[in-house]
Amino acid sequence: MAEETVAGLVKDLTTQLSAIAVDFGSRADRLMSQTTLTAQHGQRPPGDIARQLLSQRAARFEHLPADLFHEPAWDMLLALFVAHEERRTMNVKTLVSTAAAPVTTSQRWIDHLHKLKLIDRVIDPIDRRRMEISLSDSGHSAVLAYLRRLGAA
Repeated sequence: MAEETVAGLVKDLTTQLSAIAVDFGSRADRLMSQTTLTAQHGQRPPGDIARQLLSQRAARFEHLPADLFHEPAWDMLLALFVAHEERRTMNVKTLVSTAAAPVTTSQRWIDHLHKLKLIDRVIDPIDRRRMEISLSDSGHSAVLAYLRRLGAA
């Protein structure tokens, strides 16, 4: 009976890993085609624009009081876009650290972004206490469209 349980768990895990591999493969294909289209049209790559925006936003804190700037949702969306472009995953703790806002505020924004279907939340399969956060397909499309608009300017 224990062998049947282990075999069932292995089968379930294999199915889940296959689905993840297919998802990552399709995202990689989209990323490659987007990068190719951007280069062909002479636009700056959206990932470069997102990195520059994050850098510019962080630089403001070196010159102006931090309490002037409260856009944790935008900071998180940009960080998630960059992570997606670099094929990295982000957990809640890492994402919260990018927001320059209190943890509770950032977590409320994560909940709100999830309700708006701009991000996906998945329990980390290795450490079930952690939650992995990524842009949803609609979130990625929205941020990408905005960054492309900036790149065309």
